[in-house]
Amino acid sequence: MYAKKTDMKALQRQEEHRRIWAATRSVLERDNYKHKRYGKRSRSHWTLFERMILGFGFFLKIVGMYQTGYRNATNIVVKDIEFAFNKLPPAFDGYSILHLTDLHLDGGKPIEHIVCETIRQRQYDLCVLTGDYRERTHGTFKAMLAPMQKIVDAIRAKDGILAVLGNHDSYLMVDHLEDMGIRVLANETTDIYRRNMQITVTGIDDPNYYYTDQALKALEETGDGFKVALVHTPELFDVAADNGYSLYLCGHSHGGQICLPGGIPLITHLCHGRRFFRGLWRHGDMQGYTGQGTGTVALPVRFNSQSEITCITLKKSGIYADKSKERLAVLPNP
Repeated sequence: MYAKKTDMKALQRQEEHRRIWAATRSVLERDNYKHKRYGKRSRSHWTLFERMILGFGFFLKIVGMYQTGYRNATNIVVKDIEFAFNKLPPAFDGYSILHLTDLHLDGGKPIEHIVCETIRQRQYDLCVLTGDYRERTHGTFKAMLAPMQKIVDAIRAKDGILAVLGNHDSYLMVDHLEDMGIRVLANETTDIYRRNMQITVTGIDDPNYYYTDQALKALEETGDGFKVALVHTPELFDVAADNGYSLYLCGHSHGGQICLPGGIPLITHLCHGRRFFRGLWRHGDMQGYTGQGTGTVALPVRFNSQSEITCITLKKSGIYADKSKERLAVLPNP
């Protein structure tokens, strides 16, 4: 279970940190720029990108490929993966993590029904969510709350649900998510215990649109044990590896969503770490996984990419392996 903090000063520091983070995030969300590492800023072109994608959707309908893309997008698979680490505490050998990312629950596809049915059939110790719960990057998020509540109600994780925000999310979501029983980590760290042993989980706010140096501070101030980083994108892979993290879980790129044959992405929406846009990867001693996402954005279609739910098992030794892929039900055509 999570560590129980009884130190009042620590609780006050945590509350102050959250207030500062929320105030900063609110300012960044009102800006029309993406805030990135090294003080870089770039103008958001989301509206232009969305128009281009919608035009592509019209083209797909003309040439008769839209239905194929829709079936691809709504064919959600479960991917079972084992990661092995010499550094893993023995009490966590076999520890299981359900990883959901890029749900985009207000995107027009009722995928929550498939997600709920799938996760009810699985056993896992912890659930982690790595951002993008709505489709648009600004405006209302009311439509995603009811589907999210259904998913939370279906989750049966002994150690609860940990989450971070993505670039499509708002700081205003946090209270709603935490009322559902989700613990949101905004550049924060928590510990999970088994038989007087522990693993550390650090959750970082989205570095693609809303980077601040608080992200670096959160990754730098943890101890030496077995550490897991939850980040919306793989863009902080180097910082996490340099600070002794063993496992990095993320999403954001949808595996490319619309790719050329061979899975070559047309767009990854990554500024750093583009080679980690999908699947299993390594950097130094750290292993990572970039989920392809359960939902889609702009268009409910996929080509040469895969909607997925990921089930991860931590092992004490050996080499990680992508063990199996299981086909799930397909939603009816629109």
